[in-house]
Amino acid sequence: MTGLSRTVTATLAAAVLAAAAGVSPASAADAPVTWSVTPADEYGPDGRRVIDVVLEPGERAVEHVAVTNHSAAPVTFSITANDGYLTERGSFDMLPSGTPPTDGGAWLGVPEQATVGAGESVVVPVEIAVPETAEPGDHPAGIAASILSAGSEVAVESRVGVRVNLTVAGEAVAALDATITDVSYEPSWNPFAPGDLVVHYEAVNTGTVAVSATATAGAGTVLGDVDDVGGGEPRELLPGGRVERSVRVSGVWPLGPVDARLAVEPVLDEGSTVSVAPAAVLLTVTAWALPLAQILLLLVLVLFVLVVRRVLRRRRARLEELLARARADGAAEARSRDRLPVTDAH
Repeated sequence: MTGLSRTVTATLAAAVLAAAAGVSPASAADAPVTWSVTPADEYGPDGRRVIDVVLEPGERAVEHVAVTNHSAAPVTFSITANDGYLTERGSFDMLPSGTPPTDGGAWLGVPEQATVGAGESVVVPVEIAVPETAEPGDHPAGIAASILSAGSEVAVESRVGVRVNLTVAGEAVAALDATITDVSYEPSWNPFAPGDLVVHYEAVNTGTVAVSATATAGAGTVLGDVDDVGGGEPRELLPGGRVERSVRVSGVWPLGPVDARLAVEPVLDEGSTVSVAPAAVLLTVTAWALPLAQILLLLVLVLFVLVVRRVLRRRRARLEELLARARADGAAEARSRDRLPVTDAH
């Protein structure tokens, strides 16, 4: 392999982490390899979707994962553990293999490799050692089995893993902060219909346990309040995690200043070590909803009136010119008759 190398890590989507799932990369022998990784006990898969562990500071425990090779030939998998996080789409993933863990992933001990025969499963022990100084709260991590497919210049890592919800017992803190980052108004191009107010916000988990953030937004206008609407499904936030989302409020007339209000409510995950969720974050920002469509319609009407008036004036002037010409021609004809000689008839 030359100096040019790259590691591409497959996303550990929630569905992949939660149940048996396979991928089909190319192995060194150019044969398709598919495998799955699931929570297990010492005898094999135990039906869990994720590994949930609650330990005291300084406490140790042993968990297991089952690596199943669905391929037609034996495969040697690399086994790794690392810190977990949520992607922008909200799916769970692990830090890249080349990034050293600094939190929960550093507390997991796994063997470096596991060789699994064709159509067989191997149970891999996972030793968990929580430091004495560990902060109470959630420390997400993950365990993955991976293979490398070697090319002429690129090594591609493909991995499938299991999510580990590692919680340190103690006085954890649930906290959420939110900020309105922008408010925009999207008018309807139908001048006789209201538009939409779009409230963009950022939510940050400032506590030590996972929470889910759900938001509602409304608007206050000179015509009264517009009812609050929801901003979609709750979004999970791990400690230190942040998310940017938006809420669309329909039925807002563009009549100048609009008070955009936002409520971001934290919801504790089921089984959380914190019993009381923090209060919702309430925010208000004044924005402007300009009647662009109505102004455009007014300009079109004014232009139409001006054009019609100009046309009418031209027609009136033309008519007056024709009448004046007709009167002048009539007068000239009358004067011509008056100058004709008069002869006696015998």
